[in-house]
Amino acid sequence: MPGRPDNDDTWPGVAVSADKEVAEVLKTVKFTRKQRRSRRGRYPSLSMGFSYGGGQTRPTNMRPQNPSQEKACARLRAHGPLRRMAGFASSSFYTSNPVKWTIYNDVVNDIRAQNPSLTPPYDNSVFPAATFNFGPRIATAPHRDYYNVPYGWCAITALGNYDPQHGGHLILWDLKLVIEFPPGSTILIPSALLTHSNTPVRPGETRRSFTQYCAGGLMRWHSHGLQTEGALRRADPARKAAVDASVAQRTEDALKSFQVWHPPLCPSSET
Repeated sequence: MPGRPDNDDTWPGVAVSADKEVAEVLKTVKFTRKQRRSRRGRYPSLSMGFSYGGGQTRPTNMRPQNPSQEKACARLRAHGPLRRMAGFASSSFYTSNPVKWTIYNDVVNDIRAQNPSLTPPYDNSVFPAATFNFGPRIATAPHRDYYNVPYGWCAITALGNYDPQHGGHLILWDLKLVIEFPPGSTILIPSALLTHSNTPVRPGETRRSFTQYCAGGLMRWHSHGLQTEGALRRADPARKAAVDASVAQRTEDALKSFQVWHPPLCPSSET
């Protein structure tokens, strides 16, 4: 668990400022019914960045549903403390698993080179998408984020004002772990593989969060030569057959990406 940056006396102020900004943004946004309630829980959420899947014909930016959401996304992107927290999560990803980070980085860069209009949430983070969960007292139901890269990391950053000894714990059900999760902290988990949730906070306390992730569909788009599976089949049947034949090897490579941590030097990142 990355937690917080070591020896950074400014981080508590960063966490408080980020939480305050998310709380203020909540007051300005009009949400759809779907955005207020999902299988994860009953709280408003807002996503930004780019993704691929669910019938899309190509990777596309997540579109705000109304002008208030467009302004909210711009405000969340521009907020310095939130940007620092996003960059810290990305750098922690690299530190803990440079192999997996490099896969994400290469895929995201190749896809954006094909379509420069695709915009990630933060330019100092490797993740192509983020979701803000506004709370104000988030307690998620046990779930898996099965649209994310199955072998990939999801960065969860907790915000709010609560006592982590009494609530807000992260539960990893498959591993039978309950983890104290203080506000201002980040954890990296394979959210598509592990069933996870968090415990409620006490009355009068608040808990919000934001997550960063990558859709599994982006990896498929990349492996098919930056096109749909059907387009590759029609354009180059031999290459399509080669991609299909490589499934076992790609699965083995994905498993190998869960490496033992040997801390390397972090790449430069504005965190």
